[in-house]
Amino acid sequence: MSQDTPRKIRTDLFDIRNVIGALLLIYGVVLVIVSFTTSDADKAKADGVNANLWVGVSLLLFGGFLVGWALLRPIVVDEKQLEEDKKAVDEAAGRPTDTSGSVD
Repeated sequence: MSQDTPRKIRTDLFDIRNVIGALLLIYGVVLVIVSFTTSDADKAKADGVNANLWVGVSLLLFGGFLVGWALLRPIVVDEKQLEEDKKAVDEAAGRPTDTSGSVD
């Protein structure tokens, strides 16, 4: 990486919306698949409704919403503010600060 290119922080990798959305999507797929094997006795327990199917579809929709939200509105990190905050923490802790601005 050259010194001229700004480094991009990967904040979207572990965004909680992606993590929860992915889990909900996985559980939704599993429930939809299981819903095809639901017996009539199991449907009778739920007043004739295939609960696995409807809950699975709901999880798929909400998981898709969370992942879509994370893609459409990503987290933006203000690099200048981040550096100022790091500098303030270092000064408060009594650590020497690097004022040259170079990154090793």
